[in-house]
Formats: sequence, C-alpha cells, structure tokens
Amino acid sequence: MKNCKRITQIASNGQERPLRLAEKIQLHSHLLLCPGCRAFYNNSKKLSRIMKDFKSKDIE
Repeated sequence: MKNCKRITQIASNGQERPLRLAEKIQLHSHLLLCPGCRAFYNNSKKLSRIMKDFKSKDIE
C-alpha cells in the first residue's frame, strides 16, 4: 500500500502546516475510498487537538 503510506504522510503534514492544493486533492480523494486512511486521518486530527489543548493549559 505505497499510496496509503504517502497519504498518511500528507495527513500528518497537514497537522503541522497548511497543505498545498495538490496535497489536499490527493488526500481527500483517497480518503473517500480508503477507510483505513480515513480512520488514521480522523484519529490524527483528534490527537492533534488533544495535544494543542494540553499545551494550552497552565500546568503547575
């Protein structure tokens, strides 16, 4: 699944920086067809949100 490996890399990059248009098209067209990559994408978005929330809290 070489294509899935590329898509998960794009999805991960999207959590760190804005994606280029070509990357967005690749990502979203693949996610329509691949439940495994779709699950990875949703989980990485949730994890990123959790980490941002954790970082924003004042921990003593």
